[in-house]
Amino acid sequence: MRLVSVICRLVAQMPVEGKGSKPMSGTQIQDQPRELNTEYEEKLAQAISRHEELQHEMQKLISSWEAERSHFKTKIVQLEHSLVDAIERSSNPLRTTMLSEEKLRLVDEAKREWGAQWEAERNQLLTEINRLRSSEAAERTAVTTTPASESTPAKQAITRG
Repeated sequence: MRLVSVICRLVAQMPVEGKGSKPMSGTQIQDQPRELNTEYEEKLAQAISRHEELQHEMQKLISSWEAERSHFKTKIVQLEHSLVDAIERSSNPLRTTMLSEEKLRLVDEAKREWGAQWEAERNQLLTEINRLRSSEAAERTAVTTTPASESTPAKQAITRG
């Protein structure tokens, strides 16, 4: 496509018969195409040469750009890793706050578990105390309902003690 545009440009620059030029003789017409052909061939060769030079230069610039881009991507990754390492090593307030909140949550959870265990054990002990008190009260009432003549001094000493 580039070659076609170069040819079109060169053709547009050619002198056209009838635009202020004299009519040509037959030998001039025959000589003119040879001169024009060599002139156009030289211009075309120069244009092609320049096109190849520009293509080569563009390839150099593209490869340079790719290398620089790759270098910068590598540098960015290295900086990201060093930033993460620095944050991990530093006393980051956000990280410290998160750890403190986590510790508080764990302590509260342990406190609830211990409180529930303590409450269950307390209820069990209170139940046992009440059962023992009720059995003791039942024995006392059984002792008081027996006639005094049937009770012996040994039995009276046991119930008092």
